[in-house]
Amino acid sequence: MIAATGYASYFLIVWDFYNFARQQGIVTGPGRGSAVGSLVAYSLGITGLDPLQHGLIFERFLNKDRVSMPDIDCDFSVEGRERVIRYVTDKYGADRVAQIITFTTMASKAAIRDVGRVLDVPLKECDRLAKLVPVHQGRSKSLSDAIREIPDLREAYEAAPIPTADGRRVSLRQLIDVARSLEGVSRNVSVHAAGVVIAPQPLVQFTPLQYGPRSAVGEGEQRQVITQYDMNAVQEVGLLKMDFLGLQNLDIMSTCLRLISENQGITLTLDDIPAADEKTYELISRADTHGVFQLEGSGMRRMLEEMKPHSFEDVTAAVALYRPGPMQFIPAFLARKSGRERIEHLHPLLEEVLRDTYGVLIYQEQVMKLAQVLAGFTLSEADILRAAMGKKDKAKMAQQRAKFIAGCAANQISEATAEQIFDVVAKFAEYAFNRAHSAAYAVISYRTAYLKANYPLEYMTSLLRHYSGNSDDVAATIVDCKARDIEVLPPDVNLSRSDFTIDGPGRVRFGLAAVKNVGAKAVDLICADRDLHGEFTSLPDLCERVGGMQEVNRRVLESLIRCGACDALGERNEMLAILDFVMRVAEQKRRDELAGQGSLFDLGEASPEIQYRAEGVLPMSDEEKLRGEKELLGLYLSDHPLNRISGDLARLTDARALDITADLAGTEVRVGGIVRELRRVVTRKGQIMAYAELEDLTGRMDVILFPAAYELYRRLFEDDRPLVIQGKVDARSTSNRSFGNGGAAPTPAPALDDEHGPEVEEPAEQASIVVDFAWAWDDPECVPVERRQVLHVDVPVGLPDAVEQLTAVLARHPGEDEVFLHFQVEGTDVTVKAGDRYHVAAGAALVAEVDTLFGRETARLVAVRPRAAGSGGNGRNHGR
Repeated sequence: MIAATGYASYFLIVWDFYNFARQQGIVTGPGRGSAVGSLVAYSLGITGLDPLQHGLIFERFLNKDRVSMPDIDCDFSVEGRERVIRYVTDKYGADRVAQIITFTTMASKAAIRDVGRVLDVPLKECDRLAKLVPVHQGRSKSLSDAIREIPDLREAYEAAPIPTADGRRVSLRQLIDVARSLEGVSRNVSVHAAGVVIAPQPLVQFTPLQYGPRSAVGEGEQRQVITQYDMNAVQEVGLLKMDFLGLQNLDIMSTCLRLISENQGITLTLDDIPAADEKTYELISRADTHGVFQLEGSGMRRMLEEMKPHSFEDVTAAVALYRPGPMQFIPAFLARKSGRERIEHLHPLLEEVLRDTYGVLIYQEQVMKLAQVLAGFTLSEADILRAAMGKKDKAKMAQQRAKFIAGCAANQISEATAEQIFDVVAKFAEYAFNRAHSAAYAVISYRTAYLKANYPLEYMTSLLRHYSGNSDDVAATIVDCKARDIEVLPPDVNLSRSDFTIDGPGRVRFGLAAVKNVGAKAVDLICADRDLHGEFTSLPDLCERVGGMQEVNRRVLESLIRCGACDALGERNEMLAILDFVMRVAEQKRRDELAGQGSLFDLGEASPEIQYRAEGVLPMSDEEKLRGEKELLGLYLSDHPLNRISGDLARLTDARALDITADLAGTEVRVGGIVRELRRVVTRKGQIMAYAELEDLTGRMDVILFPAAYELYRRLFEDDRPLVIQGKVDARSTSNRSFGNGGAAPTPAPALDDEHGPEVEEPAEQASIVVDFAWAWDDPECVPVERRQVLHVDVPVGLPDAVEQLTAVLARHPGEDEVFLHFQVEGTDVTVKAGDRYHVAAGAALVAEVDTLFGRETARLVAVRPRAAGSGGNGRNHGR
């Protein structure tokens, strides 16, 4: 088939640059997309997953009836990707290799904002209209659909022109009509995240070329040459397209392996990782998956807690299920996996195909296999059926329906049953996911989880290195480190290197390059001098040795002092007070040395000691130290303003920032934190409302105060003030952190499949909290929230008295909360609801006792959240 479709040379080209990558030590991924189903690709080392072992289908990738030829998408480490592209460019010629242009198109929200700006419609009106456009499965709906479905938007469209502050009248109907005509129109250009074309002759014979945007390259780098044809057009003119993707998780694993070798003397490769490690599946099952590829979102974690993956097939299913569309099948999958729901098939032959997924159709390959088993389709024919169902092509589906029913009749399946099966499969196939892609990414998920479970110190250090520059990710990783008893130490001019480093058992040292205002060249100079001449003994010593260099200027030194990196050299406020004087003295000494001059005292008399002490300077307060760390490191490191009241907040709240996702939409939550930002806006009715950010020990969350709530609680929302809020989770509102991007839809990663070009749409739904109540954290009227909880216990395998011992523990905590026990029976999760007489008072004490009983984490509490009462954020309580 490969030879018949002219793909042999394509495979050899791909093999060649994969071979180069392996020889150069560049980490490659196990593959992506349908190419993972090719045994030839696996044999050549292009992919890393045996398709026969995992039930993958070659015809999903390539078959004689396929109209458009597929790509082999290639994952490399981010660092190695450019080296591979350079190799290909050098081998085939710079005039024959180029990256591909991509066009950012206007989605409905961006179109409203852009048109509003041109028509001089007030910004608050544009924002209000844009936020009314609903998001479905990660994509904003068209304006036509939005007007039909959203009464507020329809009312704005049909309303008379509205007055503005400067006396004009603007028509929202005109704004929306113009925006509707611009939906899908190209807005600007960028470089495709992965696409590279290779031509047999100079590219100018096939496509016009241009330089890529300046924003796509770093300072001092040469701009890329890109095609003016997009990815679909370059294929239509016969050019060979390759996808070279840089995957940061490959860099994270590579760095981790290097740290394991340096720290423990163990040489480990990705291929050495065992296939069924118990600690790895325990980590995944308890959803301890921060930093684990594809498994770290809060919604995904909740699914994993219930799913309890204990096999590679389970991880593959998790990767496929937790996506817009397939998500709707998660409840059925979990219920059947745990035995709470019977698995029933419309025909016995379906059991063979759907056994691994408990009767739920998840994968595209299952659609193909069903057509083969039930209706006698060849796998090539089955791929046509799969594509028609996935695209909802009515004409093709009508043809395929007749063929499917006729094929089923040959297997003694009645027409009525065949019709029913076809309709059910068509419904599922619309959202079915590519199993080959899911399995390949599950390999990376498993490997990152293995490294985290077995080498936590090295893995967390690697995460911190690669997350450096994103303070939110670093802060979340530090929280994860604390949960593992790994201490993250502050930067230190005498101990830190450029990156995060391991500083003894259970200790990670902050890197100097992560300090704001301190450039890489300054760090290199400081470390080089320290390595050559020893540790710095004082601020004058530091300034005399490196302070005169252009890269280590006053701003650099001030930043190092304020963030705590110079604490070994003196007190922060005192060093800041004498910094200018110390730098002047150090500079004068350097000038004298360069001029060959010395003072009179150099002739043998003792040199008087210069007094650097500042009189009357008070030590820096703890609050000021924390502000400096937050400003310069992007996070609180030595302490956190909430640490002293964290116990009180835990008692008063029932959720954390990392829990607030679209999965909780419509439910009531109580959270606490400190106010980070507040942005006031004026509504159409002239009222004031606000968007705020609240930060707790796990991250940040967006908060919305509608006019009534804002009027009641505005005095509480002061910068850095700790407070408690209660309200409804709303997944429709735009994230406060996205304001200021002009409403442009982002450039996406390439499609996972080879059938579709890139689509530019709005990001996935962001969750915010609409405030109903607010209190100062120490307000006596703010009493602990009462939530019913459910206790889940994973009963360990191999302990004969486990249930009897657990029963005794439960009996010591009588109450009204339900208990669910999870057992592993022949590789299948079985969930048993304990009887009423085993109801308990669920709480931390009970969880701790159960975990102590079994010697590991086996128990967890799940809050039963009420649906929000629907106050609309009108502030039903006055608070204080």
